[in-house]
Amino acid sequence: MKTIENLKRIIVTQSHCNHKETNLEVLHLPIISFEQLSFEKTKLIGTFDWVVITSKNTVTFFKEYLKNIEYKHIASIGKTTTKALLDAGFKVDFEPSTFTQEGFMEEFKVNSDMRILYPASNEKRPLMRDFMKDHDAEVVEIELYHPVGNKDSINKIKNNLLSSDAITFSSPSGVHVFMSNFEKEVLDKITVASIGHVTERTLKEYGISSIMPKEATLNSMIEMLEKELYE
Repeated sequence: MKTIENLKRIIVTQSHCNHKETNLEVLHLPIISFEQLSFEKTKLIGTFDWVVITSKNTVTFFKEYLKNIEYKHIASIGKTTTKALLDAGFKVDFEPSTFTQEGFMEEFKVNSDMRILYPASNEKRPLMRDFMKDHDAEVVEIELYHPVGNKDSINKIKNNLLSSDAITFSSPSGVHVFMSNFEKEVLDKITVASIGHVTERTLKEYGISSIMPKEATLNSMIEMLEKELYE
């Protein structure tokens, strides 16, 4: 373990921050919070061949509905999502080998006989929905929640950014919220890390370079930052 004097500090901006023991000082300052949206409950009528769950947030907001609808299978993207489903008492029938929507589309077999329920953020990418519809599946889409800026965390980031060695982003929404509150120059002397190619691309659109772990998980990112900051 590093001594207090040379301990490197990172700011983690994602919503959930369960990670392995690390030699880094981790400030968990979730830059976005989520608000549940109302939706037409008649969309849940009938039997679904698949329910596609793409995030832990979806599990949080949808698990009570999931307990009371008729479905045959659950598809999950990512270890965190799958763990949240299992912890809530659900069985996961499909998880792609890579934790991305692109990985899902490569491995998940869709056909015109399927009826698929797809609850997610109202700011999700259209990629998955379009993929399933392009294969003539009946897709019942629910805009379940939406991200909003976390004012308390934003203020704490402002107070701690200059004394930190790295900041992490895990979603385009988090990047957009950050850039609506900061000038990109505040990141000139700090390491920026991103989880996922979409987050990396969003940072690039703002002119910000980032490093990205091979695996799209928080633990993988922390391992990468340990090497980056201490070696």
